[in-house]
Amino acid sequence: MKNLQGKRKIALLLVAVMAFCSFTGFTYFNGLGTAYYEAENEIFENVQFGELITAHSVNGIERAYYVNGNTSNGEIIPIVYNGEVRGTYTLASMIKYAEQQGYKVIAGINGDVFDTGSGVTKGMTMHQGNIVTSGYAPDRVVAFNEQGNASVVPVTLSYTLSGTVGYMKPIIPESIPEGEQENTENVTAPDTDSETDIEQDVKEEFEYVTEDFTRNIDFFNVPFGAANGLHLFNRHYSTSTKTSGQNVEVLIETSDTQLQVNKTIKGIVKSVSPSTSNTVLSDNTLVLSTVAGSASYNTLSSLAIGSEVEISVNDTASGALSDAKECIGIYYSIVENGKNVTAGTNLNPRTALGIKSDGSVMLFEVDGRKASVSKGVNLYDLGNTMISLGCQYAVNLDGGGSSVIYAREPGKDSTATLKSSPSQSSERKVANAILFVYKGSGLNAVENLNLYPNLTLLMPGASAQISAFASNDKYEKVSLNKSVSYSVDSKYGAINSDGLFTASENAEGRARITGNAAGAQGYTDVEITKDINIMPSTTKIITDPGKQSDINITATVGTAGVSIPVKSKDSLFEWSCDSNIGTIDKEGLFTAASETSAQTGNIYVSYGNKKATIAVQVGANIIVFDDTKDYWAKQFIGVLAGLKIIDGMGDNLFAPYDSLTRAQFVAMLAKMTDDFGKTAVNDAGFTDVPEYEWYYTYVNWAATNGIVSGMGEGKFAPDAQITREQMAVMLCNYAASIGLSLPQDTEGVNFTDYASISSWSLDYVMTSVGAGILNGFDTGDFMPQGTAKRGEAAKVIYKLCEIKGMIK
Repeated sequence: MKNLQGKRKIALLLVAVMAFCSFTGFTYFNGLGTAYYEAENEIFENVQFGELITAHSVNGIERAYYVNGNTSNGEIIPIVYNGEVRGTYTLASMIKYAEQQGYKVIAGINGDVFDTGSGVTKGMTMHQGNIVTSGYAPDRVVAFNEQGNASVVPVTLSYTLSGTVGYMKPIIPESIPEGEQENTENVTAPDTDSETDIEQDVKEEFEYVTEDFTRNIDFFNVPFGAANGLHLFNRHYSTSTKTSGQNVEVLIETSDTQLQVNKTIKGIVKSVSPSTSNTVLSDNTLVLSTVAGSASYNTLSSLAIGSEVEISVNDTASGALSDAKECIGIYYSIVENGKNVTAGTNLNPRTALGIKSDGSVMLFEVDGRKASVSKGVNLYDLGNTMISLGCQYAVNLDGGGSSVIYAREPGKDSTATLKSSPSQSSERKVANAILFVYKGSGLNAVENLNLYPNLTLLMPGASAQISAFASNDKYEKVSLNKSVSYSVDSKYGAINSDGLFTASENAEGRARITGNAAGAQGYTDVEITKDINIMPSTTKIITDPGKQSDINITATVGTAGVSIPVKSKDSLFEWSCDSNIGTIDKEGLFTAASETSAQTGNIYVSYGNKKATIAVQVGANIIVFDDTKDYWAKQFIGVLAGLKIIDGMGDNLFAPYDSLTRAQFVAMLAKMTDDFGKTAVNDAGFTDVPEYEWYYTYVNWAATNGIVSGMGEGKFAPDAQITREQMAVMLCNYAASIGLSLPQDTEGVNFTDYASISSWSLDYVMTSVGAGILNGFDTGDFMPQGTAKRGEAAKVIYKLCEIKGMIK
């Protein structure tokens, strides 16, 4: 049986060598910042999966994941997904396809940047030695050879076509020797009245001739572009060439359609079709194609039917691709010989691949565009991060909304699952991916005991549930039919037979929990800390006399803008309140005073030297506008106006039937946020949000916190009427930015205009509806593109305040 004792610890020590410890005692990664959460787990032989949550000095919270594996020892196989070039796929579907082909997938990340209109990658792609596409702008690739060794190499391939053209050539009459010419002095001229006779006299004769030629092929499995080049297609591309307009397309029949470096394919020209397009592709055909008027149009048009052609691929310079088996294109090179070679400054989610000095390969992803999850990094910080993690070479792959990473955690996952948090909430379809796989299956026997979570943060006196799973010799999930015996150093706490660990009230530091079952051993760590921040479930309560409010505390570690949850319980905190507003018990249950007159005061929460205050109003201060006295949402409007979350339009009017602008809705969200105005916001660069406008701070606050991203072309459209689906997106992004979990109940939700909800807003709309914040209409539709009214928005904000616990 394999003993896992020490494997996580060894990996962490290796990482510590590549970074250095800050004065706080946490590991510091140049490029990401101080890591407040750092966990690593072995998920296959010589393959580690890690997670980092850090505080970047400028960006704030960053969340990153990596898989590090030795691809050259034969245990794991790196492969590049090879679906149709014109298709795009989620990484989940690529993993499923790979498993259907007999592979077992350990991990994977999205690959090369691609043209979103066609799905074609920028760089050259190769799978199992077969070139899938030349790419539309190939530069360098990450290449894996037969042994799995990785390198970053330039693409210096030439694609050539050799064949035979045939055409009709005029026959030039042979000249008559001077001595043999006839005497024509007394010959009568023929009758020239007949046009037919004249034509017969001058009619040229032709003969069919053939010539051999060789010329370059400009693109392989790439759609037409501005270059008007010569294109070659095979079945990797799609079911047809997908060309349009006036072209010439040549169908070649061959028993081998796979292009490989230093290989020549021979085929027979079956048809030459001028003025045609969209020729069908099959497993035994290739198609040459070019547009009318191009430099190769006449050559293709003249190819002799039935003649043989040869198509060759050669590495013309470096020769580095001669033994490549898998290749994927890169976006940017960011680390070369251990040096950062990039200077990009835009913050984005990122995907990268690194190569270490020992030859191991790191797949890396950092989330972004989510204020409460991860801001993302620029290319320069990404390069420094990869160096901190020990990479000598590193490349940036397709990032932004495409960034995802999958990994199979042993015992817990049957197959590789999504570990990162895509910036658009759901996975984007991409062109290709890099997968770590292996062949075959392990034994049906327990080899490893796997304890989860990989790392738990908790307060002294708090409890954490540890779960045990089993895996076999290939780290595949197997049943664990034996009870687990847990142990931990008693100075840190105790753990029962069900895996519930409770930290001692005075404990502090990292404790190792060990589990034994079925002859296997595993472990996990818990970090016990008193250095926590206090985050109440609400910082403002409006309640009726005699009502109860249960206040919950989330303990966190981190700096401003970086909140990493720590296991806690409400009874660990000290509770008190001003006597005029009511009473509060040791669990945080507040009972409002029964006096009918309005009362204001505070609830106080503390732990050590950390304190938090919750403002309380018993009895609502309701403002009544002249035009809302008979309006259906007057209660919502009146309470929110009393809280100064919404404002009237002057002359004691609210204008509930007026449409709401995008800037007005953002202002409502800002005013219900506790720390609005307390932290600096960055100018988002919207050209239509000048500094002198009233909404400048609100809009830039929303952009800084990932609530809005604008309408494109650098504009926000502050005065545009907000649509209901835009409102749903902002609501969900706001909840995510403050770490608010929205309740969900979408059972029976089925709008008649479901199909008209924009794809970019669908998840947000359903989440908002499931939380009870937005609703459909009595007609059964949602009206996603309909504009929201000011009165309707008041109800939406009120419901959100209820979920936050601000209003009882």
